Amino acid sequence: MPTISKNTEPYTPFGRTNYVIILSACLTIAIGMVLMTGDGSTETEFQEDIFSVRRIVIAPMVCLAGYLTIIVGILWKNPSR
Repeated sequence: MPTISKNTEPYTPFGRTNYVIILSACLTIAIGMVLMTGDGSTETEFQEDIFSVRRIVIAPMVCLAGYLTIIVGILWKNPSR
């Protein structure tokens, strides 16, 4: 006779820790995108700010860190599972 499991909690592939890591990574990516914003150049006026260190170095690195953190959040294995 088959045994009936008392555990009625549905199985989820991710635990709470995974979701917290992924959410923080999404916020990090959003911050990186905000760092990239700014005025653009037009045909009549050139803005030198488009070549600032913040927009071409720091912001992409922040976004890359966020994407790498999402990978960590997906691969994170909880010790209780």
